[in-house]
Amino acid sequence: MEAGAAPGQFRGRGTQDLRAGGGCAGHGAGGAGQRPLCAARTIEALGVKYIEDSKKRAKAPRTIQGRESRLNAHVLLANGHVPVARWRIEHSRQVMDHASKTIHSARGREDMRGCLAALRNLAWRLDWLDRRIDPLDGLEIGRASILHGATAHYIDPRLRPETRQVNAMAAAADALCGPEGTDARLTRLPLFGTKIRVAGFGGLRLGEQNGLRAIDVFFERGYVHVNGSWITPRGQAGFRGPVKNHTLHEVPLPKSLMHDELLPRVKELLDLPAKATLQQVVNAQEAERERRASLAVREKDKNLAWWNYPVPPEEDLWLFVDTATGLPVKPEMHNERWHRVRTWVEENDPENAWPRSIVYRNLRHHAATRWFHEELGEPWEVVAQYLGDKLTTVLNHYVRAGEDALRDSVMRLARL
Repeated sequence: MEAGAAPGQFRGRGTQDLRAGGGCAGHGAGGAGQRPLCAARTIEALGVKYIEDSKKRAKAPRTIQGRESRLNAHVLLANGHVPVARWRIEHSRQVMDHASKTIHSARGREDMRGCLAALRNLAWRLDWLDRRIDPLDGLEIGRASILHGATAHYIDPRLRPETRQVNAMAAAADALCGPEGTDARLTRLPLFGTKIRVAGFGGLRLGEQNGLRAIDVFFERGYVHVNGSWITPRGQAGFRGPVKNHTLHEVPLPKSLMHDELLPRVKELLDLPAKATLQQVVNAQEAERERRASLAVREKDKNLAWWNYPVPPEEDLWLFVDTATGLPVKPEMHNERWHRVRTWVEENDPENAWPRSIVYRNLRHHAATRWFHEELGEPWEVVAQYLGDKLTTVLNHYVRAGEDALRDSVMRLARL
């Protein structure tokens, strides 16, 4: 492996450098002066192929970086030199033992085993490993205890924030990050409170929140059109990429949020006066969509439309920006500001303090369960549509068999 590789960058030597040396079980060497046929087929070389395959499959940058991190931190350090044809269960166990020193959660162990499974499947597909050999057969990672009637991906209700907590965090962000704020680090995100409400009552992922533009808000229809995500690869400039699973979806938002908070921002972005009517705003939005659509039809790529026509990031109409850059905020800065607001609420509004065990992304769980399903009474199929998720994913996250019966029994017992 190369020394000094950048963080998050795969440190494999690449197929060109791996062609000299090594051997491969089950394959004889060539003639005099020729290298063995499988000399370069080590697990390290397989890792190079794995990352190349991930890029060809158009995986998200953060997904690829996660795979690179697992390879660099655990797989290559434990067994990078091992020929793939000699890969056996003991090598897989060495990787898991090495990973166990820093990975302590069941989910992390599952991810690590998934990485090994992907490498094994690729080795089979490339014919680097005999399909009769499964180097993961017998690899036990330990099962986490789960509630009866729930799946391993079930989100405990304790990790789903309550509406009062969402409102408290948003109100605090309004005060700390708005024009009356005194901390320059917080006022760089002037609509942070609005962003929290979009997450808590719309269920958008962080990248989807950051990727929202003035033309994605349909005031006359009462929803936002989620069609992209702001992506920030490590060490690289951010860009607007596709939405997760390439699934466009519409998300309804409360009228107060749409008209009282998003509308003034859209007027500002479209250079309209503060007194502009709603119809004037709608007309300006549609004109911009039509402009981008007309440009898209001239391109060779026929998949382009108004919503994904490429625009330089510094020229786009972002709803939520870091005022220091004019671009969507980086996740690291977003999280740091979130914790500042959380600490303020903990000190000044302890009744509605945000639990430290609940992370920002769990606002999505509030939207799915407490807002869409319980408050609005939407069935899970509709909730999945609003979230841009598969129905099976939503059911695995939020539905536990027998939960309603348990609640009814508790209520009956309370009356005895």
